[in-house]
Amino acid sequence: MSQVASLISSPSALFILIDVQYCTLPTGHHQKDNETSNYRLLVVTDGKGKLKIEEEHFHMDRESCFLIGPEQSLFIQAVEPSLCFYQLTFNKLSIQATASLLTQKKEERSDSFPFLGAVTCSPFSKCLDLVEAIYCHRNDADDMERFYNHVRFEELLRFVFQQNTSHSHLDIRRAVERSVEHVRKYYYEPMTVDQLAADANVARYKYTRIFKEMTGHIPLDFVNKLRIDRAKQLLSRTDDRIHEIAEQVGFNNEFYFNRRFKQMVGVAPGQYRDNQRSDLRIVSLFLEDYLLALGVTPIVQWSHGGWGKLDYLGLQHIPTHDVLTEDIHQLSHYNPDFIMVRQGVQGLAGIYNQCRQIARTSVIHHPVDDWRSTLRTVADMLGRTNMAEQVIMQYENKVAKAKEVLSRSVKGQTFAFLRVSANYISIDYLYTGPVLYRDLGMKPHPLVNQLRGVSERRCLSWEDLSELDADHLFYTFDKWHDEGEDAEKKQLYHPTWQSIPAVQKNRVYEVDFMTWMSHGVIANSRKIDDVMRVLAY
Repeated sequence: MSQVASLISSPSALFILIDVQYCTLPTGHHQKDNETSNYRLLVVTDGKGKLKIEEEHFHMDRESCFLIGPEQSLFIQAVEPSLCFYQLTFNKLSIQATASLLTQKKEERSDSFPFLGAVTCSPFSKCLDLVEAIYCHRNDADDMERFYNHVRFEELLRFVFQQNTSHSHLDIRRAVERSVEHVRKYYYEPMTVDQLAADANVARYKYTRIFKEMTGHIPLDFVNKLRIDRAKQLLSRTDDRIHEIAEQVGFNNEFYFNRRFKQMVGVAPGQYRDNQRSDLRIVSLFLEDYLLALGVTPIVQWSHGGWGKLDYLGLQHIPTHDVLTEDIHQLSHYNPDFIMVRQGVQGLAGIYNQCRQIARTSVIHHPVDDWRSTLRTVADMLGRTNMAEQVIMQYENKVAKAKEVLSRSVKGQTFAFLRVSANYISIDYLYTGPVLYRDLGMKPHPLVNQLRGVSERRCLSWEDLSELDADHLFYTFDKWHDEGEDAEKKQLYHPTWQSIPAVQKNRVYEVDFMTWMSHGVIANSRKIDDVMRVLAY
């Protein structure tokens, strides 16, 4: 009887567990491991921290896992509260087999793993069960128990390998992309981050990070945004009751829906529906620019005893409310349906409470120079989001064309904007910088940046002005003072003003005060017109 020698297929490598530790790092403490000849697997169970493997940085969160190769340095710092994690240290032995010989040698290559760094371990509960069992039996004296613990370790590595060798980074991103599309289609169904991550077969921490990279939102915020956007459509197009709309878009609690809606839109659902009326009577002092850009005319306009009104808007037929001399309660004479108040207004709390007694009132919470966000918020309240995006796109197109021309006509030349009053001359950035320097890419004079670090509008001494050698100056007259009519214009006859290089070269340009001291797409568009009129050559 003939016999044929054969060798059972063997794995190409075995992994030998050397040590397992449970580590706790208090907030602010760190742990540094020098390069070793061993692999290390970190399994985070609680807290937050920062991890540096060689020159690559990672965030350590609960349920995150990391594989560090031989000869890789490791630095861990606890952020909050205490960082708790298991560290498993092991070797890899490669196996060479022939029909007559079985040998083994220690693996020398540190890059033999197809994956290092952050690794997927989902569901984390299974990973944790195995790690905790390995840790509990780490000191068993019985040979069989030690063997069983080795089997547990091999099972742990098998669990890690299955998820990380079969899923490349591209595969994971595709899985999250499919999950995002699922959320877009079925946003109205109950869902949790754990469920979404499990369905995508991606670790929760990694799923959340990639999801935010793709959408700009963490998962549940994205779900709520989709639900609220759909609710706005239904409020505008149907007469369904609020609780019916809440249920239809995925909220099972009307109170929570109302709170979320107001938090995201700025007004309650019922008020949002009322705002869709074409005959809505709106008061929005110093926000008129935004209303007109959206095709809405206010019933009264802002006015100031010292500065006048926003003449550039052409609202001559609209009555004025002087914020210096008239009481807020006088707005009730115009029977408004809705009042908008801007955050940052002096005495906001008192003004808001007074306005609430007159009509429904909302506060616009955006920095004064962030006109795009302000426009979108106002448009959202009035159901005109599409129009807002069109207006912004038109502005961006105008900026692009102007910027291209200016890059040739005034390349490398410097600019500053001056606000001239009878009592002072100041250099302005707050109202002018976002358009001149940010949008149009014009180069600010060094003094602009120097003083901006102190204040958005800084009064200049004559000594400061003598050092202002910008190639071009824009300026406007501030008429709010007690020095008599046209007293501000006398500043231009001062010897120091006359000695400014831009003045001597006739490169100073007067512009309208209210246009340039306002934010809003109409005002900013006019600023670009003014710039192009004198510099587009």
